Amino acid sequence: MELRDYVRVVWRYWWLIAALVVVVGVGSWIFRAQPAPQYQAGVRFTIGVNAPPATEVSGYDPILTSYQASEYIRDDFVEIIKSDSFADDVNAMLAKMGAPEIKVSKGNISAAIEKQRRLMSMSITWHDAAQAQKIADAAVRNLSENNAKYFAQLGATGASVAVIDKPVAYRVGASLREQLDIPIRVLIALLAGIALAFMLDYLDTSVRDARDAEGLGLRVIGEIPKAETR
Repeated sequence: MELRDYVRVVWRYWWLIAALVVVVGVGSWIFRAQPAPQYQAGVRFTIGVNAPPATEVSGYDPILTSYQASEYIRDDFVEIIKSDSFADDVNAMLAKMGAPEIKVSKGNISAAIEKQRRLMSMSITWHDAAQAQKIADAAVRNLSENNAKYFAQLGATGASVAVIDKPVAYRVGASLREQLDIPIRVLIALLAGIALAFMLDYLDTSVRDARDAEGLGLRVIGEIPKAETR
């Protein structure tokens, strides 16, 4: 089967392919899910261990040791922020700040480390911008006031936390999956329409032109062209 034969089949059933694409595209648009708006409040901060005065230590570099300890703390704190314990402490802080009706879970809080600058970032995902702002403020206060409970090995002083950016809530746009949902459905409908066209052509036993007759082993002497209609 030559390339022009494939084109001929697609052209013959173009209406079927187009109808399937239009139906799927319009139906996907009408019945598409309408997710609730999501907001995110992000904050960047540093956390580390203060180096003791050089006059109080001997046998090691206190600055280097403090820097290495800070590296370990940052790695551990990413997991602590995503824990149930941290979420419970944020809820307790929200109640202390006068917002006991807001309850977060560990799925609403995420953290990461910026490898280039060794800064930590924490983000709060919530369905309300104002509440997301309150949750972020509570999380920052919890970081500053209660971080000693997460690192008992550091003693009562805990780690040193410095907030770089104030938390600001903003609306989260549609995810890449949501953006590509309808185009992917339309593409699948197009491929399905083409496949259906070839299946119908395979099942069609009618003779439409000289090529179909020659395909049956018949010798074509002449062909009457199709009359043009206006």
